[in-house]
Parts: sequence; structure tokens; C-alpha cells
Amino acid sequence: MTRLGTRRTKPLVSVIMPVYNAERYLDQAIASLRKQTEPRFELLIIDDGSTDASWKKLRLYARTEQRIRLWRNPKNIGLALSLNRLLPKTRGQYIARMDADDVAFPRRLAQQVAFLQSHPTVVACGGQIKIIDRQAKILADKPFPLDPASCYNRIMNHIVIQPSALLARASVMRRLRYDNHIFGNDDISMHFKLLEQGQVANLPHPILYYRKLAESLTHRDPKRVYFLALRVRLKAILSGSYAPKPLNLLLAIPETAVVAILPSRITLWLFDLWRTRHRMRDKIRRHLTKTKRSMKMALPHYRNKQAYG
Repeated sequence: MTRLGTRRTKPLVSVIMPVYNAERYLDQAIASLRKQTEPRFELLIIDDGSTDASWKKLRLYARTEQRIRLWRNPKNIGLALSLNRLLPKTRGQYIARMDADDVAFPRRLAQQVAFLQSHPTVVACGGQIKIIDRQAKILADKPFPLDPASCYNRIMNHIVIQPSALLARASVMRRLRYDNHIFGNDDISMHFKLLEQGQVANLPHPILYYRKLAESLTHRDPKRVYFLALRVRLKAILSGSYAPKPLNLLLAIPETAVVAILPSRITLWLFDLWRTRHRMRDKIRRHLTKTKRSMKMALPHYRNKQAYG
């Protein structure tokens, strides 16, 4: 595994970023980190055997940005194993995930660190997400539960922290590893491992733009992703490390039936519809407000016209 760069100053946050054929989006991702209001971070990037110009671009960044440390896999080994190679190399008090095609809000790191500093029982946190397309156009909001109790209960039915928005205490996460024996990007198993160490929560405001790409596994094969994640959930229950509320367990039954029966494209459509419900609601509210305002402005004119015939 090729490595470039060494840095002496100990950072507050270690950001770990796997890269695979992300040449098109690297500029936006790295720029968003360089604009962070919390500058005390290191950026550990591993190129997972990219076949585009990602590695060439990363080397150029590493020459001008002292906080970047680079590694390169000679061949593609997958997300989980790439992240596992970076975890023991982190030096910060906190470890943050970041994907090469996502964009962080400027105060992301500062706000997440402040949250963990003020909540000693919470070992990891995320935040709210805005979904964007290839051109960075906002498509929808992706809401996540806030308090630890809600996160604990809802992980039976949904992922409770956007994987690339995760920030955890390094004293906890550095000892853990991502699993790849069920599927190669098994983020949910890491969330269960973190829950064994303490609480998880989410900030109430957006911290990350998550890019929705058609080639991602979630969109190529949503059924497979669902049932693989279900295996992780059942494994956690059977091992005794997770005990969901009966209601959340019962909700999983009709959810599983719907996913099993419906075609993948309809399952994905329903999933996207559920994620965009808040934006649709806000859009309707804005339209109604605008209509009411127009009616109020038009009413005096209408009355004057009636009075003068």
C-alpha cells in the first residue's frame, strides 16, 4: 500500500475519506473540508485502486495542503477494508467519516465536536442531511432522529446516522473495525458496535450534502441492501447486544413484506418519496402562503372596483 505525507502536529479531528473513481467530485469534497471553521483536523485519504485520475489529483492536493495524508491500495479492496486501514493511523481525539462525493457544511466539524464535548455519554453523532444530485442541485432533505433513545429504537427499522456524516470519539472508534463479511460497505454494523460502547445522537440541523448517484449499491439493488442490513440487525438481536422495543420489531415485519413483494424500482420510488416528504410539505406551505398574500393584495382592488361599478 503506497503512502504519501507525514505530519507532526497532533490534530483535534481525523477525517477519513475513501476514494474510488471520484475525480469528478474531489474538488468539492476537499474544498468543503478546507473551509471548515474548525481548522485543527487531518485528512486521511485512501485511494482504493481508482482507474480514473483521482490519485493524480490527490497527489497535487497533498503537495499544497499540509493536513492531507495519502495512501493507495494497489487494487480495489472495498470500502470497509479501506476504512479499516485508515482507522489505526488516525491521531485526533475524534474521527469523522467523509465520502469523496459529498460536501460538508462549513461548521460541520466544529458543531459535532462541540456536541460530543457537551454530551459525555454520547460516543458518536451525525446530523441532518440534504440530498444533492451530480450537479449539486438539492433534491430533498434526509431527516434523522435526534435523541439517543430515538436513535436506539429506530435503528431496527432505519439507519440512524448518515455513514459519511459520522463523527465519533477516537478512544472508542479506533478500537473498532468495519465488517465486510456480510457486504462490503457495512456501515450499520459499525453503528451497532458504537451503541455497545455508549449512546449515539444527531444534531438538529444539516451538516452534510449527500450526493445521490445512480451507480451506488442502494440505488442499483435496494432489495439486496435492505435484506443484508436486516441480517446485521438480526445478528445484533440474537447476540444480545441490541434489544429493540416490541413496536419497532413489529414494524419491521410489514416493512420486510413490502420490500420482498414489490419490484426494486417501486421500492426505491417509495423510499425516495418518504425522504422527500418534508421538502414537499414545505413547498406546499410556501405556495399556500404566497397565494394568501396575493389574495390579500388583490382584495382591496376588487372592493374598489365593486364600489365604483
